[in-house]
Order: sequence, then structure tokens, then C-alpha cells
Amino acid sequence: MGKANLSAGSLGNILEWLDFGLFIYLAPVLAKQFFPTDNIQTSYLEVLAVFAAGFICRPLGSILFGFLGDRYGRVVSLRLSILAITLTILFFGLLPSYEIWGFTATVLFVGLRLLQGLSVGGEYGSAMIYLAEAAPQPRRGYFTSFAAVGANVGFLLASIIAFILHTYVSKTLLDAWVWRVPFLLIALIGLSIFIFRLRLIETPVFKELKARKELVRWPLFVAILHAPRQLLKIVGLSCMGGVFYYVFFGNMPNYLEKSAGFSLSVGFALQSAFLLLMLLLVPMAGALGDRFGRKKLLGATALGIIIFAYPCFYLLQLHSVALLIIAFGIATLLSSFEQGNTLITVVENCPANIRTTGVSFAYNIGMALFGGTAPLIIALLTSKVSIHAPAYYLMAAAAVTLLVVFTIPETYRASLLKVTKP
Repeated sequence: MGKANLSAGSLGNILEWLDFGLFIYLAPVLAKQFFPTDNIQTSYLEVLAVFAAGFICRPLGSILFGFLGDRYGRVVSLRLSILAITLTILFFGLLPSYEIWGFTATVLFVGLRLLQGLSVGGEYGSAMIYLAEAAPQPRRGYFTSFAAVGANVGFLLASIIAFILHTYVSKTLLDAWVWRVPFLLIALIGLSIFIFRLRLIETPVFKELKARKELVRWPLFVAILHAPRQLLKIVGLSCMGGVFYYVFFGNMPNYLEKSAGFSLSVGFALQSAFLLLMLLLVPMAGALGDRFGRKKLLGATALGIIIFAYPCFYLLQLHSVALLIIAFGIATLLSSFEQGNTLITVVENCPANIRTTGVSFAYNIGMALFGGTAPLIIALLTSKVSIHAPAYYLMAAAAVTLLVVFTIPETYRASLLKVTKP
């Protein structure tokens, strides 16, 4: 696989997850800008609810961009999705606050995040499919894992930016205008990625499908009618990763500050260090999946999460940086093996002629149900039940994925050209 193909799948994910990471990390600031109330916690929960609503729009976006990818090519979907993401981020960075535009600002804030979710609905699925279909068969897991590497780079950059903003920028300046700067810079990066993707060539798999005349007119209907089990399995496979990643690498700095007595600076610094480590571990996990098979590693990862979720949350409460590092280290290793093998497993278990639609639609439903709602659910569980309650939620998500893993075939040596007949 060439460097251009590898960059195509990872750069867009960097942009996507940098935006979502910043949205989570700056949620308290955004709450003041667009949901000003006397109750800070209520405003914060309202912003997280908007975050979840953006994920709910992802499946709708996957229908649109999935149709484009299955009918007109994976590259078409990649180009248009990154352009749509870039424009919504740009308008978000320029949006006046509630103080200036009143309730109109709040409505536009919600609308832009819904459009962002719609746009992102086609990006992640298209990227993982492009990487898998352009990779040589013996190394599909390794190359596809770079879609997750891009996401981790995005969250790493978001953590570093949030750390700098919270540490070196006064609250007055941050609330006034500085919070906009990262989003405007992201929009410039997005424009560069769009220009870069204009040079991409189509995947061999799509070219072969087109030559065989095996493209379908309405891929979503074909997927629902003729491959419903595969779609449900993709939803189940996304459950564990969606919850686990957002619990430990999306919401953790805020959780540590509010529930474990650590400063935001400590949370962001540790998270950044382990995200950096994850950039090495995720491709390694993908390569191990190419060597030993996806099922074994995903099953072992799910069991590991069920076993270690509660001990990790227990260590977080002991107010020790050393124990915090141990908890983060365990979480990083487990998350790396999940990311390195889930994406390629999802692609390999979906027929080629409905793959962009099927993978994007089902995966985004899973992420909407489990990933997008995770920060809100964790905040509610922590405040209403106990500080350890998120661990049980995480264990339940891993159990769902473990059950699905038992039902899927081992596909690490299978052809990616298998199709479903309408």
C-alpha cells in the first residue's frame, strides 16, 4: 500500500476525532457559551446531550455517503465526507455565542453539531473500507488499524490542545474567544485533506465489482433485506469499543477532576502520554490479528475488559498518580487490541457490494447507541449511582461484544470480494 492510500484513511479520522475530542474537553466552556444557566452541571449535561445527538445523526449520514461509496466509488465518499465535515467545523468556529444572538445561537449550535454527525457518518466507515480494500491480504489488519491510529492522533492532539488551553490561557480569554481558535485551525486542515484526496485512485475491490457489474442500485435496502445478521453483528462488535474508548479516553479527564480529586492538567497529561503509546500498540495489535486471527484477540480483549474494568476504576479513586498510571496502562493495552482488530473484522464480515453502506450504517448505529451516549451516561451514573458504576456499564458492553464474537466466522484469510445477491 502506498503512502498516499495510507494517509487517505488516517488524515480524515484525525480531523474527525480532533473535533470530537475538543468538543468533549471544552464542554464546560461551550456550556457557558450556548447554554448559560445558573446551574453549571445542568448546562454541562445539555452540551453532552448535544454531543450524543450528533452521534444519533451518524447513521443517517452513513446512508447518504454509503450510497455514494457503493454506487460511485469509495473515493467519492471520502472526498465529499471530508468536505462536509470541514464546512460544519468552520461555521461552528465562527458561530456567535448566546450572549450575542440569544436562543438563535443555541439552535444553530445544535443544528451544526447534528450536521457534523451527519457528515462524520460517512467518514470513518469509508476510511476503514478504503484501507482494507487497498491493502495486501496478509496485512489487511495492520493497514486498516491506521484508521484507528488517525482517531487516536486526533484525540491526542485534542488532549494536548485542551491541556495548553486549561493550563496557560486565562478563563476569561478562553471563554471570550480563544476556544474558537482550535476549531478554525481544524477547518483549514480539513480543506488541505480535501485537496489531497482529489488525487486518490479507486480501490481494486470496487473496480472489480464494477467490472463484474455486481454493484447494486439501492445498497441500504439490499443490506437490510439480504444481510441483516451481518448488520446486527457489526452493531454488537462496536459496542465494547464505543463505550470503552469514550469512558477512558474521551471523558476521563473530566471524570478524574469531578470524581477522583485530580486536576484537569494531570488528567490531560496522562491521557496524552498513553494516547501516544497507543499509536504504537494499535498497529501491533492489527499485525497480531493478521498472524493469529481476529476472533481470538477480540475474545481475549472482551474478557480482559470484563475482568479489569472494576479494578481500574477502583485504582482511580485511591488518589495516587502511580496507581492512576497502572489503570491507564491496562486500559491502553486493552483498547489497543480492540481497535486493532474490530475495524478489519467489521469490514471482512460485510459483503463487498453493500460494504460502504452496511459497515457505515451498522457501525454508526452502534457508535450512536453506545459511544455517543457514553459521556452522558457516565456522568449520570457517577452523579446518581456511584463513582464505580461506570465500570459495570463497561463490563456489560464488553459482554455484549463477547457474545457476538462467538457467532462470527474467522475471516483474516477470506476474500474481500464476496457479495450478497439482491
